Amino acid sequence: MLAASVLVLAGFGWYQVRRQRAGRDPLVEPSVFRHRPYSAGIVFSIVFTGSLGGIVMIFNVFLQNGLGFTPWHSAVTTAPWAAGAFIGSAVGGIAMAKLGRRVLLAGLVVEAAGLVGIYAVLHVAGGGVSTVDLLAPMVIGGIGMGMVFVPLFDIVMAGVRPQEMGSASGVLQTVNSLGMSLGIAGIGAIFFALAGGHGQHVPVYLHAAEWTALATIVLLAGSFVIGFWLPRRARS
Repeated sequence: MLAASVLVLAGFGWYQVRRQRAGRDPLVEPSVFRHRPYSAGIVFSIVFTGSLGGIVMIFNVFLQNGLGFTPWHSAVTTAPWAAGAFIGSAVGGIAMAKLGRRVLLAGLVVEAAGLVGIYAVLHVAGGGVSTVDLLAPMVIGGIGMGMVFVPLFDIVMAGVRPQEMGSASGVLQTVNSLGMSLGIAGIGAIFFALAGGHGQHVPVYLHAAEWTALATIVLLAGSFVIGFWLPRRARS
């Protein structure tokens, strides 16, 4: 089915181009992909949302399956990330007009710093890690994520013409879902391959969570590099 989906996507693209050349309205305007900054934004979105798959693995699977946290305890532990995201969203929205794509790059650095902190806490505290230990890196990582999410659409869509807005926004929403799915599948495969190794339960899951954090940081680094091809300013 995955292989067939590639063929179906290629056929869909060919059909949209054919409709446009025939003077009919396509579902997706092919011209939108001629804007290199927008195309870079598509790749950026896939890689960035893919990194969220690693966060899902660490926050939900590791805390509950690995450390034995109850769902309530896990929710309390991860709440600082959500609180940080709320703060970061406000910062990103305010700074977007002035900083443009630089606010995205700054957000990626801050989020990566939070994940580095989470990795360090897991590495040092081991199986005895507590909610208090994770508090600071959770807040920092959440702030960084919020700084990226809010201005992302306005920056990626900056160079798109008015008649292409519907297609551009629809494609961007779609690839966000695609990126999340790919991230959970890819990083999840790494996580469960490591978590299924030999050894005591908690150390094995801890090892898997550490490597998952590192894999997520690598994806954020990839997003950072791609970010230099995004439009410099947000859409007015």
